[in-house]
Amino acid sequence: MANWTLEQLSAIREGGCDLLVAAAAGAGKTAVLVERIIRKIIDEDNPIDIDNMLIVTFTNAAASEMRERIGEALGKELEKKPESQKLQRQMLLLNKASITTIHSFCMDVVKNNFHMLDLDPDFRIADETESVLLKLEAIEDLFEEKYEEDDKDFVYLLDRYGGNKDDKKLQDMVLDIFEFVQSSPWPDEWLERMTQTYDTQNEWDFSQTPWAKIIMVHAKIEIEGALDQLLKAEAIAFRNIGYGKCAAQLADDIDTAKLLLYASGGSWDKLYKAYSSINFARQQGPDKTADKTDYETLKALRKEAKERITGLGDGLFNCSSEDIKGDLDTLHPIIVSLCSLVSSLSKMYLERKKEKGIIDFNDLEHFCLHILTQRDETGKVMPSPAALSTRDRFKEILVDEYQDSNLVQEAILSVISKRDEGNPNMFMVGDVKQSIYRFRQAKPELFLDKYKRYSNIEGSKERKIKLFKNFRSRKEVLDGVNFLFRQLMSLYLGEIHYDEEEFLNPGALYPDDGIEKDKDYHAIEFHIIDLKKDDARKEEQEQEEEESLETENIEDLDSMQAEARLIGERILNLMGLAGENPQPFKIYDKNLNGYRNLEYKDIVILLRTVKNWSDVFMQELETMGIPAFADTGSGFFKRSEVQIVMALLQIIDNPMQDIPLISVLKSPIGGFSSEELMDIRLEDKEVSFYEALKKISSKGDDLGNKAERFLIRLDNWRDKALHMPTDELIWYLLRDTGYFSFVGAMPQGHQRQANLKILFERAKQYEETSFKGLFNFINFINKMKQSSGDMGNAKILGENDDV
Repeated sequence: MANWTLEQLSAIREGGCDLLVAAAAGAGKTAVLVERIIRKIIDEDNPIDIDNMLIVTFTNAAASEMRERIGEALGKELEKKPESQKLQRQMLLLNKASITTIHSFCMDVVKNNFHMLDLDPDFRIADETESVLLKLEAIEDLFEEKYEEDDKDFVYLLDRYGGNKDDKKLQDMVLDIFEFVQSSPWPDEWLERMTQTYDTQNEWDFSQTPWAKIIMVHAKIEIEGALDQLLKAEAIAFRNIGYGKCAAQLADDIDTAKLLLYASGGSWDKLYKAYSSINFARQQGPDKTADKTDYETLKALRKEAKERITGLGDGLFNCSSEDIKGDLDTLHPIIVSLCSLVSSLSKMYLERKKEKGIIDFNDLEHFCLHILTQRDETGKVMPSPAALSTRDRFKEILVDEYQDSNLVQEAILSVISKRDEGNPNMFMVGDVKQSIYRFRQAKPELFLDKYKRYSNIEGSKERKIKLFKNFRSRKEVLDGVNFLFRQLMSLYLGEIHYDEEEFLNPGALYPDDGIEKDKDYHAIEFHIIDLKKDDARKEEQEQEEEESLETENIEDLDSMQAEARLIGERILNLMGLAGENPQPFKIYDKNLNGYRNLEYKDIVILLRTVKNWSDVFMQELETMGIPAFADTGSGFFKRSEVQIVMALLQIIDNPMQDIPLISVLKSPIGGFSSEELMDIRLEDKEVSFYEALKKISSKGDDLGNKAERFLIRLDNWRDKALHMPTDELIWYLLRDTGYFSFVGAMPQGHQRQANLKILFERAKQYEETSFKGLFNFINFINKMKQSSGDMGNAKILGENDDV
């Protein structure tokens, strides 16, 4: 029997309500979720079969783990009651239980109700490559149609946002909006609402627009902050003799701030007029005989408060509602045209998918919602017969990682719940502080709304339970996190007020094997790197005659290198490989039930972004002899072996491209030296490099013969490309050129070969789509590189694969 906390037990037992469980990091939410399911199954009074629960997880891996853990828990119950037919039946039902991602659930609904859609029953899910190419084709065809129609609104939109050289910027804008609106349950209605916000007809008040509301809330917070600084400055003036003029001036400033604060709760024009009348006088100083120790602090506080207030006036409240109305009137037709393009793209893209008998993941959600809802005569959304049938099947709906749900998923789950029947049956668990998928249109506001509305009182139809005891981390770590989050997170920034009620509380117990005698052994460390050069120190260093690793100044490195090197040095210290008194760091291993020396694989480096940073970190760590692994897609494209093979594919498709051709010739595949490339270029500077290569190949000298041999090989590869799938072509090239074996003999050869295998596998996936051909594959890869998309789990490894 697990030692459950009171809060965990409440989350396990509570029923007959919509229950929101706010489970902080390390709070044991998965264990609670599994225990709740098991107790529902074995309940003597009101048991629920496992296949009568809908258990929604965030990933397929999480679904598999959940199914496995439920199976293990059922197995333990069976060991206690081996004769129980109920438990035996649940083990049989487990395989068909709805433990799934939201997309898998939607797939089941669509497959079982495809007759309600204009959809081929033999449909399949489009590969990511395929959907990207279809969207690119659709938007290019859409723009071609608009050009032919000579649509004036489209031309005006193109002039404003299309860019100087082509229409790519506008295409990207349309694609971005299209992707964004897919998170809305009804995208066309969302687009229509957006166009209406720019319509200033009838009784229009800018103060009621979404922009004004956000700006005025921001202004109120900034003014409150400035007022607080002015009050602090005034307190300084009051406690110092001879600061009378400063106090009088600050009193006027405070009145001004209060006037603005009052106006911020009214209309836009009221605040605009208040800003138009403010005038901060020149700073007044203390009397000559006064102690000026505190004056600089007072002066700095007033200056910052003044800049915060005047900055708002100059940047935001510099025009009236009437002025803004004129701008919106100008923008309205542009927005209408833009939204029309997005809607047209959606229809055209959908038709392309229907022609090929495919759908994407967004379609799954929207088709599922279409099946589960219907409209009454007033236009109100109602559950369809399919929704009512699904509702009858599921006695309880359990949602993991609820903070990362979007509006479409919320609509789907709401319509199949029993909420509107007065029998709420949703169990939602998550932590809004761990919401990291807003860029994928996740709506943590859904979690926050329930978190604010739901009651703590047992028996409520809408109940919330907080699990803030952490069983994963040490007290030192949690204290540091609580201290930091308390300073940073508020309702305005972070959308939650991080106070004692939100604190993470230590629940894990770590045995004392003499490791914790030093109170600072597990303390959080904060390192500051100052990259600014000190002139005196610089002059002293310039006089030094020898340079070594020990005397290298970290200030001469850029910020990324400096951080990487500092982290590398800290890792070596922790491993007991550096420092004044080298001793390996000890960590508790629950599998050993004791402490052991730290290993490289126990260490993780978290970066805000891996783009650009990971390459620098990998290089620095490798130089210091530290094995490491970085999982990054953008770094994959920068690997030289991948770039060379892609250049080879480009010239096989079209040899008239100078840069890819020179890259291949200079590589081990071509084997040309820089001097030979210069001679080829000088042969004829007016033609392409390929044509110059052909000219020099007819000379019959050593360079000419070398060029001729390469051209013969290139012609052979181009012939192969005409009838060979892209994946087979890539593998043939790697073997025919010997390049795969060559990179294997280079430093980190196993890693380089792994990168080439990933390129091959991606091409294989591409060939399984409805798109074919080398040109389309190259085009897709180029699009992925432009958007920094991830093409696969490219490994960047050190010497130890376990790291």
